[in-house]
Amino acid sequence: MKRAILLTLLALPITDVAAATQLIVCEPASKTDRSATGIWPVPYLTQNKLCFNMKAQTGNTCVKNGLSTTWFTEAVIVTVDGESMGRDDTWFRVARPTVNEREIEYTIEASRDKKQWIIMSRVSINRISGQAVDWLIREHGGTSYNCHLEGKKL
Repeated sequence: MKRAILLTLLALPITDVAAATQLIVCEPASKTDRSATGIWPVPYLTQNKLCFNMKAQTGNTCVKNGLSTTWFTEAVIVTVDGESMGRDDTWFRVARPTVNEREIEYTIEASRDKKQWIIMSRVSINRISGQAVDWLIREHGGTSYNCHLEGKKL
């Protein structure tokens, strides 16, 4: 009986953390848009932080509103304007995102040497309407998406 109570107490924090993590699911606003590849890396919300579904060898893929984060990922293929920059270790950063009850806005930058940074993606999500735009690497006009939190409204 003592084990059952102990296991139950240990399981409670795990379920609370899992319930607090909410994947942001975005689908192309136009079902016929074949250029819409999805927002990458996939964002999610957890414990009042914006996070990205990427494995980091160093750093943190989560960031609070108005703060900054940098992380290191091994063996990423980077393509700029349709031209492969090759597979290599890559640093990513997000500086001062806006994360509040009305909107989520952020820019992801990438660097191979932490000296020269290129903008990978600028994302703007309206949390009230669910409409989003992703300007992927120097794209003009951006790609429109309809987003929602997994299992809930955005």
